[in-house]
Amino acid sequence: MRNFLNEFYAFAAIPAMLLVSGCADNKDKTSDEINKEYIEAWMKVNHPGITPTGKGIYILDDKEGTGEALGDEDYFAMIEYTVAGMDGTISATTHPKIAQQIGTYNKSYYYGPHTYLLDAQATPIGVLEILSGMKVGGVRTALVPSWLNVTEGYSGSSKASNAIYTITLADKTDNIIQWEIDTLERYTQKYMSDVDSSFTGYYYLQLKAPSDTNTLPRDTSFYINYTGKLLNGLVFDTTVEDSAKFYGIYSSSKTYGPVKIQMNENYTEISLESSSSSSSSGSSSVVTGFAYCLSQLKRYEKGVCAFMSQYGYQYNSNGNSIPSYAPLVFEIEMVDEPE
Repeated sequence: MRNFLNEFYAFAAIPAMLLVSGCADNKDKTSDEINKEYIEAWMKVNHPGITPTGKGIYILDDKEGTGEALGDEDYFAMIEYTVAGMDGTISATTHPKIAQQIGTYNKSYYYGPHTYLLDAQATPIGVLEILSGMKVGGVRTALVPSWLNVTEGYSGSSKASNAIYTITLADKTDNIIQWEIDTLERYTQKYMSDVDSSFTGYYYLQLKAPSDTNTLPRDTSFYINYTGKLLNGLVFDTTVEDSAKFYGIYSSSKTYGPVKIQMNENYTEISLESSSSSSSSGSSSVVTGFAYCLSQLKRYEKGVCAFMSQYGYQYNSNGNSIPSYAPLVFEIEMVDEPE
């Protein structure tokens, strides 16, 4: 799962002493006490009259949504956010236009809602407090003090900083599996000829018939071209050089072209031979959904598979391109061995 803490600790330290350094007893105060005085002084100047919530965050702006309210029975929230320091410097955002404005936009990055588990051991306490009672479609901005900018029981060496969040609640669910299946059903209806699932959370559409319908021997190997993407169309991996350049994911250290697949009796142990210009060739495992699709291919067949995150990266994100709980889509074609 993408971790807010990785973004919090990148902030510059808040210059609390600028406001309270004149106090003679500062040497007897903890850093949290000094920070609390700084926040209170900052609030009086910038947002007079706003008092903290029960847990201690300050809600600076609140636009109510028109959807259902987040309830105790909901375990997951899909949110978009922008995170800034108290000086207004933005350190993280899921909005592409804001990323472009601050010069951090990358064509290969995923922008849009991220899924978070509504649990204090997985998501910072202050973020959960912001989300509390929000309705789908709502937007809330709040100042979260450093001591609430951590997950419950956090014992890391890095110290969190104060942060101002602007959070949009895009969706919510009490059943992430069903939510993904519903999302995939809408996708396959629109882009995959409304194909039925082969089994729960997995879909396959043949794009080109094979030259031979016999099942490939389990000890064989073959070559494929493939392109992997998210349901929103973001391409995160491909063997086709022109496609990599077009989608902004080209790397000069990668060798493009068909890759070798080594079959196995157990499809979960199918491996992909990878190579780069800077290192020797090697093999790597692939996610379960991709492996299953490969195990079903016939000679020179082309198809597209889509599957839920349970068969992909599950609750983990993978780099900046694949968020947590993300269904994946792969277009695969068996091709000749490259000369």
